[in-house]
Amino acid sequence: MLLDRHCNARVTLMVLLGLLPATSAIAGMPALAGISAKADTAETSISNPAGMSRLGERATTLRGALAQGMGEFGVDESRTTIGGGDPDDDASPALLPLGFHVRQLTDRVHAGISLTVPTGFGTDYGDDWAGRYYADSYSLVYVAVTPAVSYRLNEQWSIGGAVGINYTLSESEVAINTLGGPDGKLEAELDGIGTNVTLSALWEMNARTRFGVVYTTEATADLEGDLKFRSPGPVLGALLQQGLLPDDIEVENTLPQRINAGVYHELESGSFVTFDVMWVDFSEFGTSSISLDGTELDVDESGAYQDFWGVTLGYGFPANQGRRYSIGVLYVTAPTDDDERSLALPLDRMWGVGGGVQLTRRDGSMVDINLNLIDYGKGEVDTGPSAARGRVAGETDNPYLLVLDVAYHF
Repeated sequence: MLLDRHCNARVTLMVLLGLLPATSAIAGMPALAGISAKADTAETSISNPAGMSRLGERATTLRGALAQGMGEFGVDESRTTIGGGDPDDDASPALLPLGFHVRQLTDRVHAGISLTVPTGFGTDYGDDWAGRYYADSYSLVYVAVTPAVSYRLNEQWSIGGAVGINYTLSESEVAINTLGGPDGKLEAELDGIGTNVTLSALWEMNARTRFGVVYTTEATADLEGDLKFRSPGPVLGALLQQGLLPDDIEVENTLPQRINAGVYHELESGSFVTFDVMWVDFSEFGTSSISLDGTELDVDESGAYQDFWGVTLGYGFPANQGRRYSIGVLYVTAPTDDDERSLALPLDRMWGVGGGVQLTRRDGSMVDINLNLIDYGKGEVDTGPSAARGRVAGETDNPYLLVLDVAYHF
């Protein structure tokens, strides 16, 4: 994906709910708890397709997640060599709508489909801050449609599979240093389609305990699009006239393979606990941050990242009048070393806590309301020296993300 911004809060939400579609279901619990084995709503069609075997004739879930970041990136003036200071403060929230539907085809077969349409991924830090030659503004639309099927082998075992069809549209701008004149602009617009495959299994050891495991392949897509140079200055203008700079580009975008596994156990009191672990092959992740280093087109692709692990723990307990309360905790290791972190994707370690309530209505439908607080780390960045772009260093203050998600199950 084309990520030319360091809007850490939105990038964090994208990693949790966009780059990792298996977790985007949220599974009706706070802090992404219960994604592997809870399997009691239509969201299991993407989090663990085998879990659809536990549902009835039909099930539908509509969910929306609203995220508000509180962090602000601050430039370290003592190490930064370009004037302009901090970026403009963009405090607009990000919205992530999700939809899931499951239908029973036979006694043993269920089919489902999910639609994930993130919006709000993007920001504008202004065109005069210190890091404008690395990152200026960007917007991202990521749409995933995932049909799925499950098959019940016997009373204890079910298997499932899904095919994710992922469309990415990205637009970005970055300033051009014209070496003496007013800044120019490089605009890029790219899009492409990739696919991946998910295979899963659910073992219902007994009526109260079940285990789930899910594997999703990587999705590789060739993003193609146009490059537009605005007021490039005399040097780049001459290169453009001679055809020495491209007006279109193709880059490879890779969403990494991943494995998640977990357990759901219900106590005699009606309370339950969940535990999940996920491994993501993030060292193979490829992004496409595009900028100019002098007269050289700089495409920041894979190689700066490392595999990471995520762990969630959840607890739920029933109350009177059709209410159920739940809490969850989340921890994700850092996807990149401190010295490899860039303005394009300044990911750090993450931890999160959340609480929620589920309300069961008289007609059998349910409403989930969860509130999560995520600390996504200061994400310290130091670009190192560059003759044309300068050196930019800094970190995020108050790196917190508040996520409210509401789901309607019917």
